[in-house]
Amino acid sequence: MDTRPVRREDVPAVVALVSATLAEFGITYGQGAETDTQLESLPESYEARGGAFFVAVDGPTILGTAGVMPVEPGVFELRKMYLAPEARGRGLGQRLFEACRAAAKARGATRLVLDTTEQMTAAIRFYERNGFVRDDAQRRASRCSRGYRLDLA
Repeated sequence: MDTRPVRREDVPAVVALVSATLAEFGITYGQGAETDTQLESLPESYEARGGAFFVAVDGPTILGTAGVMPVEPGVFELRKMYLAPEARGRGLGQRLFEACRAAAKARGATRLVLDTTEQMTAAIRFYERNGFVRDDAQRRASRCSRGYRLDLA
């Protein structure tokens, strides 16, 4: 298993994984977050705005996704961090997060932010283990109920 930058040919699998993960929590892809449709034009949709997007793979199979996008000077949003059920608890989320954190820092980030829904309890535990603190001012999507931030200094 490995992590790498997303490729154009990965887009159908990325959209399918994100859609399926959202559905686990009763959320419909494309509703309540404009960031969903940006997946459909990866990698350009992230790279053109100074961001980066990664996938976790096992051979040809995409098992996870995560990206970072600048939202204001020095602040990058961690987005679309999702893992297929069979990939959870195997360290892939940590690898994706490390790739995103490194990409954001290389692009001048001093803070990472994210928003999520309180139903994603395992994700919240992951974020908190990695130093994120709750900051509901970081909520950007209408379907999200919690915000978090991580200072990178």
